[in-house]
Amino acid sequence: MTPWICSQCGEEQLAFGTVPAPGSHCCACRDAQAALTAFTEVDAGVPKLFRGLTRETWSAHFRRPWPAPVERWTGTPTWVALWGPTGTGKTAVASILLAEHLRTGRRGYWISGPELSRRLQRDLANAEDVIAPLLVTSLLVFDEPLTGAAADWYMERLILITRTRDENCLPTIVTNQLLPELLRNPTAATPPPLLSRWLSGLHVRTGGSDVRLRKTPR
Repeated sequence: MTPWICSQCGEEQLAFGTVPAPGSHCCACRDAQAALTAFTEVDAGVPKLFRGLTRETWSAHFRRPWPAPVERWTGTPTWVALWGPTGTGKTAVASILLAEHLRTGRRGYWISGPELSRRLQRDLANAEDVIAPLLVTSLLVFDEPLTGAAADWYMERLILITRTRDENCLPTIVTNQLLPELLRNPTAATPPPLLSRWLSGLHVRTGGSDVRLRKTPR
């Protein structure tokens, strides 16, 4: 064993093999630095209500097993479609999958249709900058994308995000109350090319009673 000094905290360390080069940090300091630079659920845009959830807490709250189709999902197939009534856990499932992805050190984003509409409308002149991270992030959760603005400028960006991610095989999770039903009865606001991509991978229908998550009273 060879003693050496961490250049960050100044504490003496012991090397059991090769002595680290001058200026090296100890494991504790490296972990602390990694924690500071980690991309968290907050950074990814996950709403507070859906942060910190796990598969175990999901099963306990919604009183059923974790959905089998996504039991071992790690990005293939690239599209996951979650649908079901309000309060049946579809958005929570998507948020947990994103959190698990972030814990591997990768990045991702969570965005809802209304929030994307708001950001685009606030800065329509720079709309491409608004959607740029959503085009390339390694995992995107798109919560209720069809609840965005009923306008051409919104639908154009929605189609661009979908097509770009599909062409680049980037994992994307889409939630909606109705998905297959929309495909059977398409409208101008739900064009088949959009829906067919969303439904080209795993399908997860969440059922059961409305036991939606609630904000904790202060």
